[in-house]
Amino acid sequence: METSAEKDHSTASVRRDVWFESGGVRCAAWLYVPTAEGGPRPLVVMAHGLGAVREWRLDAFAERFAAQGWMVLVFDYRYLGASEGSPRQLLDIGDQLDDWRAALDYGRSLPEVDPDRIAVWGTSFGGGHVLRVAGEDHGVAAVVAQCPFTDGPASLISRLRSSPLSTVGLIIAAVLDVFGSVFGAKPVLAPVVGVWWMPAFLVSPTAIAEASKLIPAGTRLSSRTARALARFPALGKGLSPTVVTGGQPFRPGDTAVGRDTIWGVMTGSDGGGDSANAIAARLALRLPLYRPGKDIRKITAATLLCLCDDDRAAPARTTARLAVGQDHVQVNEYDGDHFDIYVGDLFERAVADQIQFLAAQFTAAAGR
Repeated sequence: METSAEKDHSTASVRRDVWFESGGVRCAAWLYVPTAEGGPRPLVVMAHGLGAVREWRLDAFAERFAAQGWMVLVFDYRYLGASEGSPRQLLDIGDQLDDWRAALDYGRSLPEVDPDRIAVWGTSFGGGHVLRVAGEDHGVAAVVAQCPFTDGPASLISRLRSSPLSTVGLIIAAVLDVFGSVFGAKPVLAPVVGVWWMPAFLVSPTAIAEASKLIPAGTRLSSRTARALARFPALGKGLSPTVVTGGQPFRPGDTAVGRDTIWGVMTGSDGGGDSANAIAARLALRLPLYRPGKDIRKITAATLLCLCDDDRAAPARTTARLAVGQDHVQVNEYDGDHFDIYVGDLFERAVADQIQFLAAQFTAAAGR
């Protein structure tokens, strides 16, 4: 369903706000449609990683793809961002995989789309999801997995090395969250990124600062989060200047996040792009069991893995090993950490490589 449209002259495309249904819940999405005549066209279906929303730099990639004359569908998972679903900030692996399947069904239903030229593009946790989905859906023409989460045990070991003590805290929070869910309690929220003492999913001295580079300019923090940064200045060290720690106050309960948390609630300058540095802690008990990298061998489509050598959240060495001997897989390696590939020179290199790869696969699919 189309709800509104915004013309982007620089990419010669129109970005429409649309939605599709997944599991009885409406998932919000952007649909980029080139303004030039022609079609049917290739489609790139995109979604983000752990607890992130599409405003966190997915538009930068989507605009480059749309500039090639391709259609692009960028969606938020249920329970997050502009999508519906309750409880908010819940990340359920099975539900997110179903959201990917529903997004593909929606894309194939569009008359402007060539169903034989559809690619899936996922990053971080979403990078793992596209490997799982493409392993079962052989109608996909190409796969791009950027800094993909491929192996739960490897990521758990990396997390333990970052801070064993706060890993225990995260597990305790997860157990309490599961226990509370039995009685209908709100999720116990754990930070997505944090420093060594925080029960976060991703911990490093610079994780908060690096992740903040993805946040759109003018994004405001809730008063509670701003006070926490003022009380503990080390947390805000290196914070991107795009983040506004003061400004007009807002009520976190009125945002799409639905509640406040000291870990960070944010709203965009235009009142959209609501997000939080927090998800339901119960996921920590499932992550070690999720190994989508094992599905690489089941994929029949050409697959591009974009790996960052210093990635602690999704260890590149493990992913590279999983790709050994798979003739359909191309591995591109970049110097950087998990969040570096979204911005600056590394973004420019990665998106150029992805465009070259996708263009080749769409051309090959058109000739079949």
